[in-house]
Amino acid sequence: MRLLDRYITRESLKILLLCLVLFVGVYVIVDLFEKFTRFLEARVPPALILRFYLFSLPTIFTQVLPVAVLLASLLTLGGLARHNELLAMKMGHVSTLRIALPCIGLGLAASLAAWGTTEYVAPRTTERALNIWRTQVRRLPAHRITRDSDIWYRAKGNRFVHISLIETRSGLIRGMSIFDLSPGFDLLRRVDAREAAWGAGGWTLRTGYRLDLDQTPIRIEPFRELGVALEEGPEEFARIARSPEEMSYAQLRAYIERLVSSGMSATRYRVDLEAKVATALVSLVMALIGVSFGLRTGKAGVMLWVGVCIPMGFLYWMLLSLGFSFGRGGVLPPLVAAWLPNLVFGTAGLLSLWRLRG
Repeated sequence: MRLLDRYITRESLKILLLCLVLFVGVYVIVDLFEKFTRFLEARVPPALILRFYLFSLPTIFTQVLPVAVLLASLLTLGGLARHNELLAMKMGHVSTLRIALPCIGLGLAASLAAWGTTEYVAPRTTERALNIWRTQVRRLPAHRITRDSDIWYRAKGNRFVHISLIETRSGLIRGMSIFDLSPGFDLLRRVDAREAAWGAGGWTLRTGYRLDLDQTPIRIEPFRELGVALEEGPEEFARIARSPEEMSYAQLRAYIERLVSSGMSATRYRVDLEAKVATALVSLVMALIGVSFGLRTGKAGVMLWVGVCIPMGFLYWMLLSLGFSFGRGGVLPPLVAAWLPNLVFGTAGLLSLWRLRG
Protein backbone atom coordinates (compact mmCIF):
# COMPACT_ATOMS: atom_id res chain seq x y z
CA MET A 1 0.00 0.00 0.00
CA ARG A 2 2.91 2.38 0.54
CA LEU A 3 3.75 2.24 -3.18
CA LEU A 4 0.15 3.08 -4.06
CA ASP A 5 0.10 5.93 -1.54
CA ARG A 6 3.29 7.39 -2.95
CA TYR A 7 1.92 7.17 -6.48
CA ILE A 8 -1.35 8.96 -5.65
CA THR A 9 0.46 11.54 -3.51
CA ARG A 10 2.98 12.24 -6.27
CA GLU A 11 0.24 12.74 -8.86
CA SER A 12 -1.69 15.00 -6.48
CA LEU A 13 1.39 17.10 -5.74
CA LYS A 14 2.08 17.61 -9.44
CA ILE A 15 -1.42 18.94 -10.04
CA LEU A 16 -1.39 20.96 -6.80
CA LEU A 17 1.85 22.74 -7.69
CA LEU A 18 0.62 23.40 -11.22
CA CYS A 19 -2.64 24.88 -9.90
CA LEU A 20 -0.77 27.01 -7.35
CA VAL A 21 1.56 28.45 -9.98
CA LEU A 22 -1.38 29.10 -12.31
CA PHE A 23 -3.65 30.67 -9.68
CA VAL A 24 -0.91 32.80 -8.10
CA GLY A 25 0.16 33.99 -11.55
CA VAL A 26 -3.38 34.92 -12.55
CA TYR A 27 -3.95 36.65 -9.20
CA VAL A 28 -0.78 38.75 -9.54
CA ILE A 29 -1.48 39.66 -13.19
CA VAL A 30 -5.07 40.74 -12.47
CA ASP A 31 -3.99 42.70 -9.39
CA LEU A 32 -1.13 44.33 -11.32
CA PHE A 33 -3.49 45.48 -14.09
CA GLU A 34 -5.78 46.93 -11.42
CA LYS A 35 -2.97 48.82 -9.65
CA PHE A 36 -0.83 49.62 -12.70
CA THR A 37 -2.19 53.14 -13.13
CA ARG A 38 -1.46 53.95 -9.49
CA PHE A 39 2.08 52.64 -9.84
CA LEU A 40 2.64 54.80 -12.93
CA GLU A 41 1.21 57.94 -11.32
CA ALA A 42 3.45 57.46 -8.28
CA ARG A 43 6.46 56.64 -10.52
CA VAL A 44 7.20 53.51 -8.55
CA PRO A 45 10.32 51.73 -9.90
CA PRO A 46 9.88 48.15 -11.17
CA ALA A 47 12.13 46.79 -8.41
CA LEU A 48 9.79 48.19 -5.75
CA ILE A 49 6.74 46.76 -7.54
CA LEU A 50 8.47 43.39 -7.53
CA ARG A 51 9.14 43.71 -3.79
CA PHE A 52 5.49 44.62 -3.19
CA TYR A 53 4.28 41.41 -4.84
CA LEU A 54 6.99 39.29 -3.23
CA PHE A 55 5.79 40.48 0.18
CA SER A 56 2.20 39.79 -0.91
CA LEU A 57 2.91 36.19 -1.97
CA PRO A 58 2.27 34.53 1.44
CA THR A 59 -1.20 36.07 1.64
CA ILE A 60 -1.96 35.19 -1.98
CA PHE A 61 -0.76 31.64 -1.32
CA THR A 62 -3.18 31.13 1.58
CA GLN A 63 -6.07 32.51 -0.49
CA VAL A 64 -5.62 30.29 -3.54
CA LEU A 65 -4.46 27.14 -1.71
CA PRO A 66 -7.95 25.74 -0.90
CA VAL A 67 -9.08 25.96 -4.53
CA ALA A 68 -5.83 24.35 -5.67
CA VAL A 69 -6.32 21.49 -3.20
CA LEU A 70 -9.91 21.02 -4.37
CA LEU A 71 -8.89 20.75 -8.02
CA ALA A 72 -5.84 18.60 -7.24
CA SER A 73 -7.98 16.03 -5.40
CA LEU A 74 -10.65 16.05 -8.07
CA LEU A 75 -8.31 15.87 -11.07
CA THR A 76 -6.05 13.22 -9.50
CA LEU A 77 -8.86 10.77 -8.80
CA GLY A 78 -10.60 11.73 -12.03
CA GLY A 79 -7.42 10.90 -13.93
CA LEU A 80 -7.18 7.54 -12.20
CA ALA A 81 -10.76 6.79 -13.18
CA ARG A 82 -10.19 7.89 -16.78
CA HIS A 83 -7.26 5.48 -17.16
CA ASN A 84 -9.12 2.63 -15.40
CA GLU A 85 -6.59 2.72 -12.54
CA LEU A 86 -9.33 3.38 -10.02
CA LEU A 87 -11.20 0.30 -11.25
CA ALA A 88 -8.02 -1.80 -11.00
CA MET A 89 -7.51 -0.69 -7.40
CA LYS A 90 -11.06 -1.65 -6.48
CA MET A 91 -10.63 -5.03 -8.15
CA GLY A 92 -7.54 -5.48 -5.98
CA HIS A 93 -9.82 -5.12 -2.92
CA VAL A 94 -8.61 -1.61 -2.07
CA SER A 95 -11.45 0.26 -0.43
CA THR A 96 -12.64 3.61 -1.74
CA LEU A 97 -11.77 5.38 1.49
CA ARG A 98 -8.28 3.87 1.40
CA ILE A 99 -7.76 5.19 -2.13
CA ALA A 100 -8.85 8.65 -1.03
CA LEU A 101 -6.57 8.71 2.03
CA PRO A 102 -3.47 10.23 0.29
CA CYS A 103 -5.53 13.12 -1.10
CA ILE A 104 -7.07 13.75 2.31
CA GLY A 105 -3.61 13.65 3.86
CA LEU A 106 -2.44 16.18 1.29
CA GLY A 107 -5.35 18.43 2.28
CA LEU A 108 -4.34 18.15 5.94
CA ALA A 109 -0.72 19.00 5.07
CA ALA A 110 -1.94 22.00 3.06
CA SER A 111 -4.02 23.18 6.04
CA LEU A 112 -0.97 22.94 8.31
CA ALA A 113 1.07 24.89 5.74
CA ALA A 114 -1.68 27.54 5.56
CA TRP A 115 -1.74 27.82 9.37
CA GLY A 116 2.04 28.19 9.56
CA THR A 117 2.04 30.81 6.82
CA THR A 118 -0.83 32.77 8.37
CA GLU A 119 0.66 32.63 11.84
CA TYR A 120 4.37 33.17 11.28
CA VAL A 121 4.97 34.59 7.79
CA ALA A 122 1.98 36.51 6.41
CA PRO A 123 1.58 39.10 9.23
CA ARG A 124 5.12 40.43 8.74
CA THR A 125 5.16 40.34 4.95
CA THR A 126 1.66 41.84 4.67
CA GLU A 127 2.71 44.73 6.90
CA ARG A 128 5.74 45.42 4.69
CA ALA A 129 3.66 45.22 1.51
CA LEU A 130 1.09 47.64 2.93
CA ASN A 131 3.87 49.95 4.02
CA ILE A 132 5.16 50.11 0.41
CA TRP A 133 1.64 50.77 -0.88
CA ARG A 134 0.99 53.44 1.71
CA THR A 135 4.25 55.40 1.68
CA GLN A 136 5.51 54.87 -1.89
CA VAL A 137 2.27 54.69 -3.89
CA ARG A 138 -0.30 56.70 -1.95
CA ARG A 139 2.31 59.07 -0.48
CA LEU A 140 0.66 58.99 2.94
CA PRO A 141 2.47 59.83 6.20
CA ALA A 142 4.64 57.13 7.67
CA HIS A 143 3.55 55.27 10.77
CA ARG A 144 4.96 52.51 12.91
CA ILE A 145 3.21 49.81 14.90
CA THR A 146 5.07 48.38 17.87
CA ARG A 147 4.99 44.78 19.08
CA ASP A 148 2.13 45.67 21.43
CA SER A 149 0.10 47.08 18.49
CA ASP A 150 0.74 50.66 19.64
CA ILE A 151 0.69 53.19 16.80
CA TRP A 152 3.23 55.93 16.19
CA TYR A 153 1.87 58.36 13.61
CA ARG A 154 3.39 61.49 12.12
CA ALA A 155 0.60 64.04 11.76
CA LYS A 156 0.67 67.18 9.68
CA GLY A 157 3.30 69.67 10.75
CA ASN A 158 5.94 68.75 13.30
CA ARG A 159 3.53 66.65 15.34
CA PHE A 160 3.68 63.00 16.36
CA VAL A 161 0.79 61.01 17.82
CA HIS A 162 1.09 57.86 19.92
CA ILE A 163 -1.99 55.64 20.34
CA SER A 164 -1.95 52.78 22.84
CA LEU A 165 -5.21 51.15 21.78
CA ILE A 166 -7.90 51.94 19.22
CA GLU A 167 -11.20 50.20 18.57
CA THR A 168 -11.36 50.45 14.79
CA ARG A 169 -15.15 50.25 14.51
CA SER A 170 -16.02 53.14 16.84
CA GLY A 171 -12.72 55.02 16.63
CA LEU A 172 -12.55 55.27 20.43
CA ILE A 173 -8.94 55.59 21.62
CA ARG A 174 -7.54 54.51 24.96
CA GLY A 175 -4.19 56.07 25.76
CA MET A 176 -3.28 58.95 23.45
CA SER A 177 -0.17 61.18 23.49
CA ILE A 178 0.50 64.17 21.23
CA PHE A 179 4.02 65.56 20.79
CA ASP A 180 4.53 69.03 19.24
CA LEU A 181 8.08 69.64 17.97
CA SER A 182 9.94 72.72 16.81
CA PRO A 183 11.43 72.93 13.27
CA GLY A 184 14.67 71.73 14.87
CA PHE A 185 12.77 68.77 16.39
CA ASP A 186 12.97 69.98 19.97
CA LEU A 187 10.01 68.98 22.12
CA LEU A 188 7.77 71.99 22.74
CA ARG A 189 4.60 70.47 24.10
CA ARG A 190 3.25 67.09 25.16
CA VAL A 191 -0.34 66.12 25.90
CA ASP A 192 -1.23 62.75 27.47
CA ALA A 193 -4.82 61.54 27.88
CA ARG A 194 -6.38 58.36 29.16
CA GLU A 195 -9.09 58.48 26.48
CA ALA A 196 -9.83 60.32 23.24
CA ALA A 197 -13.17 60.55 21.47
CA TRP A 198 -14.18 62.06 18.13
CA GLY A 199 -17.12 64.43 17.92
CA ALA A 200 -18.57 67.27 15.85
CA GLY A 201 -15.92 69.65 17.18
CA GLY A 202 -13.01 67.30 16.57
CA TRP A 203 -11.02 65.31 19.12
CA THR A 204 -11.79 65.60 22.81
CA LEU A 205 -9.19 64.28 25.24
CA ARG A 206 -10.30 63.15 28.69
CA THR A 207 -8.40 62.78 31.96
CA GLY A 208 -4.80 63.72 31.36
CA TYR A 209 -2.22 66.45 31.58
CA ARG A 210 -0.53 69.00 29.34
CA LEU A 211 3.20 69.68 29.53
CA ASP A 212 4.52 72.97 28.06
CA LEU A 213 8.29 73.02 27.59
CA ASP A 214 8.46 76.25 25.59
CA GLN A 215 7.77 78.32 28.68
CA THR A 216 9.89 79.26 31.67
CA PRO A 217 9.27 77.73 34.11
CA ILE A 218 7.98 74.50 32.56
CA ARG A 219 4.25 74.21 33.13
CA ILE A 220 2.21 71.08 33.78
CA GLU A 221 -1.59 71.38 33.73
CA PRO A 222 -3.94 68.48 34.44
CA PHE A 223 -7.31 68.44 32.66
CA ARG A 224 -10.53 66.48 32.63
CA GLU A 225 -11.48 67.44 29.07
CA LEU A 226 -9.39 69.13 26.42
CA GLY A 227 -10.14 69.85 22.77
CA VAL A 228 -7.23 69.51 20.37
CA ALA A 229 -6.84 70.74 16.80
CA LEU A 230 -5.85 67.46 15.18
CA GLU A 231 -6.79 67.24 11.51
CA GLU A 232 -6.65 63.45 11.31
CA GLY A 233 -9.95 61.78 12.11
CA PRO A 234 -10.74 58.32 13.51
CA GLU A 235 -10.94 56.84 10.00
CA GLU A 236 -7.29 57.73 9.42
CA PHE A 237 -6.10 56.15 12.66
CA ALA A 238 -8.40 53.13 12.30
CA ARG A 239 -7.15 52.55 8.77
CA ILE A 240 -3.51 52.33 9.82
CA ALA A 241 -4.23 50.14 12.81
CA ARG A 242 -3.47 46.50 12.26
CA SER A 243 -6.29 44.48 10.79
CA PRO A 244 -6.85 40.91 12.07
CA GLU A 245 -5.20 39.61 8.89
CA GLU A 246 -2.00 41.45 9.82
CA MET A 247 -1.87 39.89 13.29
CA SER A 248 -0.95 36.38 14.34
CA TYR A 249 -3.28 34.31 16.49
CA ALA A 250 -1.38 35.25 19.66
CA GLN A 251 -1.27 38.95 18.74
CA LEU A 252 -4.99 39.06 17.98
CA ARG A 253 -5.81 37.25 21.23
CA ALA A 254 -3.68 39.76 23.17
CA TYR A 255 -5.43 42.61 21.34
CA ILE A 256 -8.82 41.19 22.34
CA GLU A 257 -7.71 40.95 25.96
CA ARG A 258 -6.63 44.60 25.88
CA LEU A 259 -9.99 45.62 24.40
CA VAL A 260 -11.92 43.70 27.04
CA SER A 261 -9.82 45.06 29.90
CA SER A 262 -10.43 48.58 28.57
CA GLY A 263 -14.19 48.04 28.53
CA MET A 264 -14.56 47.88 24.73
CA SER A 265 -16.56 45.36 22.75
CA ALA A 266 -14.45 42.62 21.19
CA THR A 267 -17.16 40.47 19.58
CA ARG A 268 -16.12 41.10 15.98
CA TYR A 269 -12.50 40.34 16.84
CA ARG A 270 -13.44 37.10 18.58
CA VAL A 271 -15.02 36.01 15.30
CA ASP A 272 -11.79 36.88 13.47
CA LEU A 273 -9.79 34.95 16.08
CA GLU A 274 -11.85 31.79 15.61
CA ALA A 275 -11.73 32.30 11.84
CA LYS A 276 -7.92 32.08 11.83
CA VAL A 277 -8.11 28.39 12.73
CA ALA A 278 -11.27 27.71 10.72
CA THR A 279 -9.95 29.21 7.49
CA ALA A 280 -6.64 27.38 7.87
CA LEU A 281 -8.58 24.09 7.74
CA VAL A 282 -10.43 25.04 4.56
CA SER A 283 -7.90 23.06 2.50
CA LEU A 284 -8.79 19.88 4.39
CA VAL A 285 -12.50 20.50 3.82
CA MET A 286 -11.87 21.19 0.13
CA ALA A 287 -9.89 17.94 -0.09
CA LEU A 288 -12.91 16.03 1.25
CA ILE A 289 -15.17 17.70 -1.31
CA GLY A 290 -12.69 17.13 -4.15
CA VAL A 291 -12.25 13.45 -3.23
CA SER A 292 -15.99 12.85 -3.07
CA PHE A 293 -16.37 14.44 -6.54
CA GLY A 294 -13.32 12.69 -7.99
CA LEU A 295 -14.48 9.24 -6.97
CA ARG A 296 -17.75 9.82 -8.82
CA THR A 297 -16.20 10.80 -12.15
CA GLY A 298 -16.39 8.46 -15.09
CA LYS A 299 -14.04 8.36 -18.04
CA ALA A 300 -15.42 11.59 -19.47
CA GLY A 301 -16.97 13.24 -16.44
CA VAL A 302 -14.03 15.13 -14.94
CA MET A 303 -14.74 18.49 -16.56
CA LEU A 304 -18.36 18.27 -15.49
CA TRP A 305 -17.31 18.02 -11.85
CA VAL A 306 -14.73 20.79 -12.35
CA GLY A 307 -17.63 22.98 -13.47
CA VAL A 308 -19.54 22.00 -10.33
CA CYS A 309 -16.58 23.10 -8.16
CA ILE A 310 -16.89 26.73 -9.26
CA PRO A 311 -20.36 27.41 -7.80
CA MET A 312 -19.38 25.30 -4.78
CA GLY A 313 -16.52 27.70 -4.09
CA PHE A 314 -18.82 30.71 -4.38
CA LEU A 315 -21.33 29.04 -2.07
CA TYR A 316 -18.62 28.39 0.51
CA TRP A 317 -17.44 32.00 0.60
CA MET A 318 -21.02 33.28 0.67
CA LEU A 319 -21.70 31.08 3.69
CA LEU A 320 -18.44 32.28 5.27
CA SER A 321 -19.42 35.94 4.79
CA LEU A 322 -22.89 35.23 6.16
CA GLY A 323 -21.44 33.53 9.23
CA PHE A 324 -19.06 36.44 9.84
CA SER A 325 -21.92 38.93 9.58
CA PHE A 326 -24.07 36.98 12.04
CA GLY A 327 -21.14 36.54 14.42
CA ARG A 328 -20.07 40.18 14.39
CA GLY A 329 -23.69 41.22 14.83
CA GLY A 330 -24.09 38.99 17.88
CA VAL A 331 -26.66 36.69 16.25
CA LEU A 332 -24.35 33.67 16.45
CA PRO A 333 -21.57 32.84 18.92
CA PRO A 334 -18.11 33.59 17.45
CA LEU A 335 -17.14 29.90 17.40
CA VAL A 336 -20.27 28.87 15.48
CA ALA A 337 -20.06 31.84 13.11
CA ALA A 338 -16.45 31.10 12.12
CA TRP A 339 -16.87 27.34 11.78
CA LEU A 340 -20.27 27.33 10.05
CA PRO A 341 -18.97 26.83 6.45
CA ASN A 342 -16.48 24.14 7.50
CA LEU A 343 -19.20 22.36 9.47
CA VAL A 344 -21.62 22.35 6.55
CA PHE A 345 -19.16 21.45 3.79
CA GLY A 346 -17.10 19.11 5.95
CA THR A 347 -20.19 17.16 6.97
CA ALA A 348 -21.34 17.00 3.35
CA GLY A 349 -17.94 15.71 2.26
CA LEU A 350 -17.79 13.05 4.99
CA LEU A 351 -21.33 11.84 4.26
CA SER A 352 -20.52 11.66 0.56
CA LEU A 353 -17.42 9.61 1.25
CA TRP A 354 -19.31 7.31 3.60
CA ARG A 355 -21.81 6.52 0.87
CA LEU A 356 -18.91 5.56 -1.43
CA ARG A 357 -17.30 3.21 1.08
CA GLY A 358 -16.53 -0.27 -0.03
